[in-house]
Amino acid sequence: MKDLLSFCKKAIKGNGLVYFLSYFLQLFMVAGTVFSSFLSKILVDALQRNLDMASMDPLSRLTVNMLSLGQGPQYIYDHMYVLPIALLISAAYIFLFAVSRMLTRFIVANAIHKRMQMMLYEHLVRLPYEEYKKQKSGDLIQCCTRDIDVIRRFIGLEASQLTYTFFIFVLCASVLASVSWKLFLVGTFLFPALFIYSFLLIKTVRRRYRAADDSEAMVMDAISNNLNAVRVVKAYEAENKEMDHFEEKIQDYEKKFVSWRRLSSFFFSSSDIFIFMSRTIAVLYALFLVFDNQITPGTAVIAYTFVNMMVWPMRDSAMRISNFGQTLASSDRVNAFLKIQLEDTSTGKKATFGDIVFDDVSFAYPDENTIDVLRHVSFSLKKGETLAILGKTGSGKSTIAGLLMRLYEPTGGKITVDGKDISTLSKDSLRKMIAPVLQDPFLFSKSVKDNIGIAMEDDNEETITSSAQLAQVEENILAFKEGYETPVGDKGVTLSGGQRQRLAIARALAAKREILLLDDSLSAVDASTDLAIRKGLHDANDSLITIIVTHRINTAKDANKIIVLDDGAVLEAGTHDELLMRPGLYRDIATIQGVNVPALNGKEER
Repeated sequence: MKDLLSFCKKAIKGNGLVYFLSYFLQLFMVAGTVFSSFLSKILVDALQRNLDMASMDPLSRLTVNMLSLGQGPQYIYDHMYVLPIALLISAAYIFLFAVSRMLTRFIVANAIHKRMQMMLYEHLVRLPYEEYKKQKSGDLIQCCTRDIDVIRRFIGLEASQLTYTFFIFVLCASVLASVSWKLFLVGTFLFPALFIYSFLLIKTVRRRYRAADDSEAMVMDAISNNLNAVRVVKAYEAENKEMDHFEEKIQDYEKKFVSWRRLSSFFFSSSDIFIFMSRTIAVLYALFLVFDNQITPGTAVIAYTFVNMMVWPMRDSAMRISNFGQTLASSDRVNAFLKIQLEDTSTGKKATFGDIVFDDVSFAYPDENTIDVLRHVSFSLKKGETLAILGKTGSGKSTIAGLLMRLYEPTGGKITVDGKDISTLSKDSLRKMIAPVLQDPFLFSKSVKDNIGIAMEDDNEETITSSAQLAQVEENILAFKEGYETPVGDKGVTLSGGQRQRLAIARALAAKREILLLDDSLSAVDASTDLAIRKGLHDANDSLITIIVTHRINTAKDANKIIVLDDGAVLEAGTHDELLMRPGLYRDIATIQGVNVPALNGKEER
């Protein structure tokens, strides 16, 4: 409950004045509704010529004096039109405040919803990289959509309904108690039982809703996974298998959703017992008092009216209280998400471009039983140099790129850029120097132009076109019907693998960063295009530091330095020619890939 209130406070921040104004307008609207209903008592008694000031309750006496301008009941008998006019004025009053309240509530509800979405999205994009590996995408989507919508409904609608019920009850009960305290007690004595009944259900509703909500998150996760893996599913004709898997998820959600809704429906139906009993008892007792001459018919009418006005909002509020478990369950998920510590990207010294040094660096993932992915890796790179990293799958090649960008922190040794330990540098300034290109690059569902220029501070078309030329992709772009304005589809689905890789390289070049990381990002292009891209990169910026993770000897051979990783350790290091002149994994790979390998010490080539 404390977490829910804390989150609501953050969501309302900046709109608090307007938000609470809607409740003041609601109060005035309810007051007008109660007064308008009370006029029916005066109208009934006036039609029966039964306005006895001596036996009249104080509120009725005040109302008669107001309507008669202090001249008493006879004035009302002689001017009966006063009562319809009063009813019309009160109706206009209610309409004015109701419209004002609704407009205010809609405006502030939209602003609060926007703020909540921004709060979660900002938190989402600022999570540490390792958190994305722990969290399921379906859980994150569910948290940022369904759970937020539940909390939004509570802040904007259900809280308003609860205050409406409170205002109605207080005002109606006060008026009814002043008119006839007996009717007040008889008409409301079942209300506490209704609320106790609601509170007893909160814990069960919360548990069942949380189970349904978690199950729905699994459904969302299954949908997300299938959208991401649509090519694999199609390629292996696994549609039926995936449909069966999805059916299991949806059946589980259906079962838990029905269980939750069955309980809610049971409460909704069973609570009618309290409603009809309260109304029936109030009417019967009011008729008894009328026949016993203890109250006037007008008082009986207002008693029935006020009990009816109170009982339905009470039932709705009791239902909302029973469903409050739903809000608490959503709040639990949202607050658990918001409690994940954000990545600190601003603390530290500003990074400056210079030589890169890996000094005896080791690394192990926290969730991998402390097995080292990298072991005592050392190398250095100067401005303008290119490093190529080769090795078997899982040897730690991509981890080097992740460490340089501080997606992870070394568990041993240190990494320096321009002589500064990167652990002392701010992550944002460090990452602004690095342009990564992955093997399977992500493209946004935008145009070619927007994808290339996404990291640019301006939309300089010359930079975009020159980057596309260097990446050897402009010819493909111009062949598209809409050229640079061509939409690439979701994740670049309309492009080939080589086109996506080259478009990602163009994006990295357009960002004009000092360090370029090519993580096996030339694997889908042919050898001549590979060569043209690497030559273009060198000609475009002779101070650029390039790190190429690759499996191709032809891609690595022109690098200033080459390291070969095996089981996380540097197995070999040197230039292309040096590595070919000694036996080892590099020479073996070169032989397999058909590279011309020189003889060793006059012996036959391997």
